[in-house]
Amino acid sequence: MDILKKLQDIVCEYRGEQITLTLQTTFDELGFDSLDKVELLMKLEDEFHFQFPDDIQITGVKELIDIIEKNMGK
Repeated sequence: MDILKKLQDIVCEYRGEQITLTLQTTFDELGFDSLDKVELLMKLEDEFHFQFPDDIQITGVKELIDIIEKNMGK
């Protein structure tokens, strides 16, 4: 599964616009505030069928993909 592609699809749907993500993209660059991040994480939990910790602090795409890959193996 291409997690980056799936994440990009979800972000584009959430934003209602075409966005190209790279592993270096940060959520600040995308203009995400804390509420946007929470809503994105909820969508990702539904998509990947696991729950993120309540205290998670994500800053970028690479960090988020690493977390998803780690939890998909459980």
